[in-house]
Amino acid sequence: MITNFLKILIENTFLKITSKNNNLVKRFRSFKRGSSPKDQDFFCIEGTHLIEELLKSGKNPSKILVTEKWLRKNQNLSKKFDESLINIVSEEVLASAISTINPDGIAALVEISAIPNYQFNRKDDFVLVLDRIQDPGNMGNLFRTALAAGVNAIFLAGGAHPLGQKVLRASSGAVFHLPYLRFDGIEEEILNSLLKTLSELSNVGFKIFSTSSHNESSKKPSKPYWEVDWSRRTALILGNEGQGIHKKIQEAFNETITIPHSEIVESLNVACVAVPLLLERKRVAYTSK
Repeated sequence: MITNFLKILIENTFLKITSKNNNLVKRFRSFKRGSSPKDQDFFCIEGTHLIEELLKSGKNPSKILVTEKWLRKNQNLSKKFDESLINIVSEEVLASAISTINPDGIAALVEISAIPNYQFNRKDDFVLVLDRIQDPGNMGNLFRTALAAGVNAIFLAGGAHPLGQKVLRASSGAVFHLPYLRFDGIEEEILNSLLKTLSELSNVGFKIFSTSSHNESSKKPSKPYWEVDWSRRTALILGNEGQGIHKKIQEAFNETITIPHSEIVESLNVACVAVPLLLERKRVAYTSK
């Protein structure tokens, strides 16, 4: 059943946004051009699935662009919105405002302040550290795998922003459910902040593990990932797609694990590496019951 307010919106053409030059439409379009979320007060999410994941995480949008067709089709979901935030637009206007090639009828702006920075919890025992992961697809997949593996938080040493469009899509909404702490600034500032945080984790009992490719394993001591005691409090570091983990991080925390594989392949994609490493903890816990 469509509420009276939504019925009025749908039936009154003058309340619909039909111009691509509307100020709100332009606001949405600014995110389409790839501006970094760190320079904004809001970020944009596109599509029904991300909207649903946002609501599941207990967060709410600040502005919504939606087509009449979407409203009629998703009446139960639309009831969860503050009706004053809903702006009906034509399909053409929506398509001009967002990056999705074939939008399913909805997009929203969300305040970045609604996504709080991670605060350490004494019960936390599993942290993923991502050192300068640049590819948004990799970043999104890493969030998704980390959520599936029961990771408590992700520390980000620069790299792709988790609230960017491509990361959000690749994460399938996992970014909304998994706390993260992102270190920004010049490289030296990022490194110093990360090293300080990792040292604090080490001081409260965390084992800090770097990862290396199989070919690197002959140059420095490392162990296969299944030989690690995953029941301990653990921080796992994964490095940049091209350069790996920064040398200073490896020097500070030199316990290294690897995934043995054919030497024909120089290295594995970081998102692929994360799957067995992160889920090993789950496997060990399951098989030890």
